[in-house]
Amino acid sequence: MNKAELLNWFLFAVGAIAAFAVYTSYRKSAAIIQPARKAAVAYNPDQFRLAHETIDFATADGVRLRGWFVPAPGGESGRTIIFCHGWCSNRGETLRDTYFLAEQGFNLFYFDFRASGESKGSVSSVGYLETRDFDAAYEFLKVNRPHAAESVAVFGTSMGGSVAIYAAAKYPELACVVAENTFLSYNKVVANWSWNRLKTPYFPLVAMTLFFVRRKLKADPEPYSPVYNVAGVKMPAMFINGDNDDLVPVRDAETLFGMCPSEKKQMWVIAGASHAKCAEVGGEVYRGKLSAFFKEHLREPEPEPVK
Repeated sequence: MNKAELLNWFLFAVGAIAAFAVYTSYRKSAAIIQPARKAAVAYNPDQFRLAHETIDFATADGVRLRGWFVPAPGGESGRTIIFCHGWCSNRGETLRDTYFLAEQGFNLFYFDFRASGESKGSVSSVGYLETRDFDAAYEFLKVNRPHAAESVAVFGTSMGGSVAIYAAAKYPELACVVAENTFLSYNKVVANWSWNRLKTPYFPLVAMTLFFVRRKLKADPEPYSPVYNVAGVKMPAMFINGDNDDLVPVRDAETLFGMCPSEKKQMWVIAGASHAKCAEVGGEVYRGKLSAFFKEHLREPEPEPVK
C-alpha cells in the first residue's frame, strides 16, 4: 500500500469517526429533550386517602397540562404549596414523597410538566420551557383558587428545583421555596449525566449534543439555570441534597446555597442519598424537617379587619 492509499484510508477513518460523533450527539440530544414517559402516573391522591380535584390548564404557548389540587383537610386554607417534579418523572412521584404535608394544613398543588405524565407536549427542556409551565400553574391558582393563593410556597426537585429557583426570583410575593437536588448549571448537569451514566466525554460529544439541543429548542436553556436566578431569591429558602448525588455534587449544591442572598436560608445534606432519593433515605427526619420549614414560613394569611 503506497502513501497515497494510506492517506486516503486515514482521511476516510477520520471522516467516519467524525460522522459517528455527529450522529451520536444528534441522537443524544433527542434523548434529552424527548425523555421516555413513565407508562402511567403510578401514585395518586386516592392511595393516600386525600380528597382532590383533577385540573387541566394551558400554558401561554398553548400546551395543555394536567394536575391535582388537594385541599387542606378540615376546611379552607389560604396556604398552598406548588410542586415541581424532576426530569423524566411526573406529579405522582412527587406526591409519593410529599403527601404528608396535607396533614399539616396546607393545600397541595401538583402538576405534570410538558412532555411528562399526563400533560401534553413532546419536548422537555430541563428547565427552560418548564418555567412557562410554572407560570401557567401559578396563574391558574390565582384566578381559580384565589383564597388558596393568599400564601404560596414552591417545592422543586432536580429540574423542578431549577424551576422553583426561577419562580422564587420572578415572584417575590411567594412565601418560601424548597430546592432539592437542584443543579447549578444546565450545561454542567448534562455533562455530569452524560459522563456518570453513559461515560460520554464532554469534548466533542457533549459539546455537540448541547449544540443540537439549542438548535432544536431554538433557544439556549443555560441562562435559565439556577446559577443565574438564585441571586433574586430573597424569601426563606431550604436547599436539600444527598452526599451521594452524582448528578448534583454537594459542592455544587453548597455553591448555590452560598449564592442565595436570603437571610433565612438553610442547607441540609442527607447522608447516603443519591439523586432524587432524599425523601426515601431521609424518612421520618425528612418529613419532620420539611413540615417544620413550611409551618414556620408558610403562614395562614391574617384575616382582613372588619370595617
